Order: sequence, then C-alpha cells, then structure tokens
Amino acid sequence: MSGGQTRRPQQTQEERDQRTFDRTCSSPAPTNLDTRPFLGKSFTQSDGVSAEGRVGRFGGVNPTLRGRLDAVEAELNTRWGATPEDQRLKPDGSRASTVADWCGVRGSHIGWRPDRSGHHRSGSAIDIDASANPYIAIRQTNTAEDGTTTESFGGEEAGRINRQARGPAGAQRDAAQDVNAQRSQAVAVYDRARTFAGEQGQANVAPRSGGETAGAQYDRMRAASDHLSQYLGLVFRTAPGTVSRRPVEDPQNAERDVLIAAIAEANPQAASVAAIQAHLTAHPNPAWTLSADETYVQILRDYESVRIPMQHGAVTTTPGRTRNPAAGFLQFTRSFTEVMANTGRLRWGGTSMGMESGDMMHFDLDRAAEEVPAGVCAAGPQSAAATSGGGGGS
Repeated sequence: MSGGQTRRPQQTQEERDQRTFDRTCSSPAPTNLDTRPFLGKSFTQSDGVSAEGRVGRFGGVNPTLRGRLDAVEAELNTRWGATPEDQRLKPDGSRASTVADWCGVRGSHIGWRPDRSGHHRSGSAIDIDASANPYIAIRQTNTAEDGTTTESFGGEEAGRINRQARGPAGAQRDAAQDVNAQRSQAVAVYDRARTFAGEQGQANVAPRSGGETAGAQYDRMRAASDHLSQYLGLVFRTAPGTVSRRPVEDPQNAERDVLIAAIAEANPQAASVAAIQAHLTAHPNPAWTLSADETYVQILRDYESVRIPMQHGAVTTTPGRTRNPAAGFLQFTRSFTEVMANTGRLRWGGTSMGMESGDMMHFDLDRAAEEVPAGVCAAGPQSAAATSGGGGGS
C-alpha cells in the first residue's frame, strides 16, 4: 500500500450477519400494533420476534399514532370532498380517483420494525411510500461572526457518522469521512440542478429553522426534488424506481466510456444529447457554461453521485441497491405534509430531525413516542434478514 494507507480488515460473513442482527433485532414486537391501512395503503410487514420469542411478521403502529393518523385521514377526506372534481389532480396533473392519489401516496407504508432504537421500535413512526420518498443527504451552512461560512452534512445516522468523523484516527474515522465526502458531492448535485434550472444560489436542503412552517419546509425541499428530476430526466427515465447495481467508483472523475459502459439504464446517448441541446436552446442560461455533450457526461456523473444516499439498508458509500434519483426524492403533496404536521401533530423527518433530517418518508410522534421494554432478540443471528423493508427511516 502506498501513501501510508493501511488495509481495512475484511469482515467474515458471520461477522456481517451478527452486525446486521445487532442493528435490527433487539426487541420483541409490541402487542398493541394496529395494522389497519392508512389512506387505503397497507403496512409492509417486517420480520421480527414476538413477545413469546417467536420469529414472525409484524407491522402497523401503536394506538397513539393510529389516533393521529385517523385524524389526518378524516381531515384529508373532508378536503377531498370540498374539492371540485376537475381539481382533484395527482401531483403530475392527471386526474386523481382516490384521496391517496390526490396526496401523491402510491405505495405501502412501514410502521413497526425491530430496530435497536428509534420511534419505529415502539410503533411510534410511519414511513410513507418508502420506495418513492428516500433518505437523502442534507446540508447545514453556518456563518461565523467574521462572515466566513462552513458547511456540515447530514442524513441517515448523521449523529454517529459525524462523531466518528471527528474521532481518533482509524478505520471508523476514515469510513465516516468517506460518507461525508460523498454527501458533499450529492448536495453539490442539487446545486447544479438548481443552476441548470436557471435559479440562483444553493439548494436549501437544511434542517428546519425556528418558526418555519410545514408548508415552507415542504416548498424548499420540493423545489430541490423537482430541479433534480428535471435535470436528470433529460438522460434518465423515472422507472424502474430501483437501481440494483453498485455506483461507479469516484463518479465525478470517471471517464465517459466508463460511465456509459456501467450505466445501462440511461437513455441512448444521441437522444439524450439532442434532448439536452433542445433544452439549452429553448432556455438560454448564461450561468450554465457546459455544452450539450459535456452536460450529458455531467448528468451521468451526477446521477451516480446523488443516488448513493438514496440507498436501501445500512449507510455505505457503495450500496448495491438505491432508489432512482431521476424521480426526485419527494412525491407526496404540500397539503398532505401540512395535514400530517398540523392536524396529526407529527414530526416530519424531511426537515425536523436536526442533522439527521433528509428522511423524506418519515413521520413520528416525536416526544410523545411510546416506549417498549429493552428486550433481547431470542431468535439469534438467523433473524439477521430482518430489515426496515425500505431502507432509510428512523
């Protein structure tokens, strides 16, 4: 090894299984879970351990959260009934036939799951349509008294990752710093997409500031999501919703041929370059200095960089499966978010969890969360397959 680097020890499969087991299977399922659908969408069932120590399938939410969700559903049904039929539209502008369509909620939800900690563990959280609303990288910009600014990056497990990044030298610090370097690249893609759209300044994907309304939080996150989708959409389709391959290594420095060979889901190069040129011609943008051909290569690089945090499963810089970032990262509507936050009195993970924000799918009871006994997973590492179902989520 050159440059003073040391080889990180390779984990055995048994060690990896045990680590997964320790992370996901630490408590019995609560006995009070309510599994009734929400907005007509069912709860994904999670593998876990029952109070009797049996491996089983569980889902749903606790009675406190169920009551909040019932209030949300009643309010949304009232608003739906008061909306003229020709205004009952999905987020894409097509006609909505159900309240869920109107709210932009397309898939199933995640409620209880056998986490070591967090709100899901007691059924005090719900992940809305987890396949379409991923966990993303976020950014907090801080300004010192002398006017200088610094940036910090957050997202899933940001507390642990940022502590390790500042910790003593070693493999854990290296890994944490790698995650933050990747998150910096992902957030830079939001900024490029914003510039490409003709907007000035950085994408505002910071945690909630004091007094900021749910609608204002939603608006800035939705703007970043829409800019990203419009930018990547010149080269990529929004379907399928999952990308099942590892990202290109160091995508921002990867050569064109490497990118084209690895990214099979991109539209044909000639058609993509033509679409980009048509956009640049129709929307002149002095701030965008790349040619259509150069933009095509940059979009390939940015697609790889920005999808890494949108992963299924534990945080890594080399995920084997991610969401498709060409769909953006926020699919439900402003009205839905406001009703969840105001009528439901629920905390939105997109912006309201400090540096661990970016969890677009997640709503929880915050300090009103119920507690469960600590418990021990009786099934052993054979239960290691227990996962969140969607990846990401707190």
